Amino acid sequence: MIPVSLYLRNFKSYGEDTPVLDFSQFDIALLSGENGNGKSSLADAIAWCVWGKCKGMDGRGGIDDLVRTGADDMEVSFTFEEEGNIYKVIRKRDKRRSQSALDFMIKQEDVFVPVSGNRIDETQQKIQEVIKLDYETYLCTGYLSQGKADLFAMKKPNERKEILAEILNLSVYEKLERKALDKRNELRLKLEWLERELQNLENQLSAKDDIEKEMSRVMAVLAAVQDKEKAAREQLAELNRRKQEKESVKERVESYQDAINRGNKEIDSLKKDEAGIRERLESYKKILEKETGIQKSYAELRELQDREKVLNNKFQRTAELMRHKERLEGQIRIREQDMLHRIQILEKEIGQLQEKILRESAVKKEWERCQKKLQELDILEKKLAGLEQKAAEAAQEAAALTAKRDAVNRHLDEIKERYKALKAAQADCPVCGRALDDQHKEQLIQDVTRQGKSAKQDIDGINESLDNLDKQRKKIEARYREIRLKLKERGKIEGQAALLFRQIEDAREAEKKINELNKQAIPLKQQYEQKAFAEDLVNRLKELEQQVVETGYDAGEHRIVQERIKKLSRIPDEWEALQKAKAGMISGTESLVRINKMVDERRKYLSDINRIKEDLQESIKDFPDILQKISELERDMQNIQQEIRNREAERGALGERMEKIREAEALRKQKITELQEFNKQLELYRTLALIYGKQGIQAAIIENAIPELQDEANRILAKITDGRLAVEFLTQRDTKSGSVMETLDIKISDGMDTRKYETYSGGEEFRINFAIRIALAKILANRAGANMRMLILDEGFGVLDEQGRERLVEVINAIRDEFDKILVITHVRELKDSFPVQIEVVKTPSGSTFEIVG
Repeated sequence: MIPVSLYLRNFKSYGEDTPVLDFSQFDIALLSGENGNGKSSLADAIAWCVWGKCKGMDGRGGIDDLVRTGADDMEVSFTFEEEGNIYKVIRKRDKRRSQSALDFMIKQEDVFVPVSGNRIDETQQKIQEVIKLDYETYLCTGYLSQGKADLFAMKKPNERKEILAEILNLSVYEKLERKALDKRNELRLKLEWLERELQNLENQLSAKDDIEKEMSRVMAVLAAVQDKEKAAREQLAELNRRKQEKESVKERVESYQDAINRGNKEIDSLKKDEAGIRERLESYKKILEKETGIQKSYAELRELQDREKVLNNKFQRTAELMRHKERLEGQIRIREQDMLHRIQILEKEIGQLQEKILRESAVKKEWERCQKKLQELDILEKKLAGLEQKAAEAAQEAAALTAKRDAVNRHLDEIKERYKALKAAQADCPVCGRALDDQHKEQLIQDVTRQGKSAKQDIDGINESLDNLDKQRKKIEARYREIRLKLKERGKIEGQAALLFRQIEDAREAEKKINELNKQAIPLKQQYEQKAFAEDLVNRLKELEQQVVETGYDAGEHRIVQERIKKLSRIPDEWEALQKAKAGMISGTESLVRINKMVDERRKYLSDINRIKEDLQESIKDFPDILQKISELERDMQNIQQEIRNREAERGALGERMEKIREAEALRKQKITELQEFNKQLELYRTLALIYGKQGIQAAIIENAIPELQDEANRILAKITDGRLAVEFLTQRDTKSGSVMETLDIKISDGMDTRKYETYSGGEEFRINFAIRIALAKILANRAGANMRMLILDEGFGVLDEQGRERLVEVINAIRDEFDKILVITHVRELKDSFPVQIEVVKTPSGSTFEIVG
């Protein structure tokens, strides 16, 4: 992977306007700047863009911790070359929506064509298939972070294999070994459980013979009881047949008895009818004795009713004329009231207009007062605009001071952390990680203390300015509220002025209108006083009064006729009763003859069916004995059927037990098969645990990697020492007892002598460490199948003296043909002149930025 360009926006400390880092401008460059300016963030941006991981993602915020403070989203775009093709990766994050995006493109004919997957994980897989590196391998191959260059060589011999295993990412085999062991233990538990299950099944199967014997016994008893039930059922059927015959005869006896009862009731009913008829005939005789008086009164009533009809017709005609008369009188009153109402309305309107004319002077003065208040409010509105401008300027100044104070506070927090680190008992340089001497430590503490005091003074000055601005803001707000409160009255005053102006206009119109109203009112008053508003109606009223006299209706005679008719009101009922009595005498006599004949016929019929009933009763005397026998036999049947149910229940229970025995036999066969399979799997995972263990694949990989590491380290070492030094790795060593122990010693040959690595120091130690670390990176990249042509050195070079810095430059120049791009990250100013190209990183209020110099 060869980098081509890098663009980042709102990533960590970088802001919106970060320039594009063009890698084509250099092969080797020094990335310099003060601590905290964002040097390492450029390397982190590459890692996050390509793999979605980098330093700073371990906190609770995770990926959102990478977004610049105050920003809502971030974006990183990285273009690189791989096997002759140009690729571009764009990764974005929106913190507000918690959404991420990843795009992967390849350049074809000067245009980038998307090759992304449907999901982010699919796109990530495609990227790793192209570069053939995962994030962990990248950290060990293309990016050498602070304090890691000499980590492997400076460990004790017995610890170097563990470090090498970690670098070679052999932890994956340890995980596989743990999984195999966990699976083996899981299978052991399952085997123990299966063995217990099989023992339980054997215990269940031991009862099979006893269950079969008990089943044979129950079936024999059940057959005997079922035969007994059959005989009892046949006997019961015969008794029920005889019972049905007797019940049929009994029903006929009961039917005859019902007929006798009904016949006696009919005779009683006929006797009652006869008594009722005789009673009615007696009442008819009494009515017929009054026949002469009733007929006379009925004739008088008919004459009176005819006279009442004539009087009623006259009364209706008179009532109709009187209703017409009342309507005319009502119309006359309405005209009179309407005329009076019109006069009153005109007089009221004239009075109201006169009141408006009288109020005109006072209203005009009040209107002039409102106009003066409105002019005063116009002046206040202009003052309000000035206050708003002052408030906005004060708020803008306060926001700028607050932002400045926040920046100084963050800088002060960083100074405090550096001070705590320096004050520690065994303080290391916060830049390079090496131990500090007392002089250097004291100098750094003084510098940090001065910076802290300066920052606190800045904060105090800013706070004082903010307090002054706050007091000014409160005064402006108080005056602003006072003016706004007064301005709220404008609408009320404007409405009042408009109302007063309309009242002035109304008074002027009132004078004109009064004259017009007086012209209407005077003629109306004259008509009202002379009663000239209803002459036609009065004439019609006189005509109706004459027609009432001509009807000749006599109310006194009408009342006498109605009173006599009321006294004779009972006569129609007596007349009708007389007619019914005449007819009733004839029909009642005929009914008495018919009822006597029916009574004789009913008595003869009842005598005949009573003889038949007595004969049938004699034939069913043995019916209770039959019922007794049926009851006894049914009780016997219930006992027999209960015994059958009991035996069938026993048979069912034994059948269920036999079914469980058969299920247990099938389950035992299945469990035996599972047991055999689990034993095979147990042996398999026991073997896998050995293969993935430290003495298996891991040991083989380390043994194969050491010769490769030795050859690659010597190849690089030959370049940076002109062939003076060579390294040898020894994996075994003889002990004093004569046995062989596992180790990983490093022997260094200078052409004349071979010595242990631990005897070297200074420049030679630095070159050996560097060669081994680069060799490890190369081996890892080759094993991954990746072509890593980029090297980022983020080491702690601050502890190097002048000679050390010269050796660093010398070593980097010696291996420059191993990589297409080498980026050295440091804050040491003295190294700037040693590199032809520098990328200077600075921090501004709008975020970190950089400039390529050289």
